Amino acid sequence: MVQDLDFDIELANNQEQRLPCILVLDTSYSMAGNSIEELQGGLNLLSSELKNDDDASQKVQILVVKCGGDVEIIGDWVDAENFSPPILRADGGTPLGEAVTLAATEIEQRKEVYRNNGISYLKPWVFIISDGAPTDSYESAAQNLCSEEKNGKFTTFAIGVENADLDILSKFTLKGAKKLRGIEFKQLFQWISASVRVGSQKADDQQKVSLPSVNWEEV
Repeated sequence: MVQDLDFDIELANNQEQRLPCILVLDTSYSMAGNSIEELQGGLNLLSSELKNDDDASQKVQILVVKCGGDVEIIGDWVDAENFSPPILRADGGTPLGEAVTLAATEIEQRKEVYRNNGISYLKPWVFIISDGAPTDSYESAAQNLCSEEKNGKFTTFAIGVENADLDILSKFTLKGAKKLRGIEFKQLFQWISASVRVGSQKADDQQKVSLPSVNWEEV
């Protein structure tokens, strides 16, 4: 008997409903120095906080898409309890259009894997974290991302770090881009962690998620 190529050992061992979350992280050259170090620390904090929540650790699945120089999926979908933060390095431009297109494709493929393994899932979340404008032809990709969000495929959060172009980032989500006042990566990832913990507790996609409050600036 040939094993289904979509068979997933984590899903076989853990039949909990899943909340898939993709992190599209800007690791371009302009993030070099303190910014990339703080981004790394925030990612480590996210991993730690999700692992310390019994519900989220088993229900949240994470995939990281690196957007710096080139676009790369770092690792594979993994339950939060087994997530090991990748080492981030700043390099190159910001091909954000390509990155979000890849993220949308990965979400649809992951949904199919869930269905093939008999796993129910919540509406996926996409977090885009960037410090500036894309360096590729992003317009079509941004429009497609918003169209798919409008059709209920996933929920997108576009988050601009200090000095980011929020007008451009707002084109990637129906809700508009947001920025923490005096961006602090630790606070940002604490908010992301708290948000996905809340989201993982919802019984179905139709329930509204009351996200934790945070000191936002938005366009």
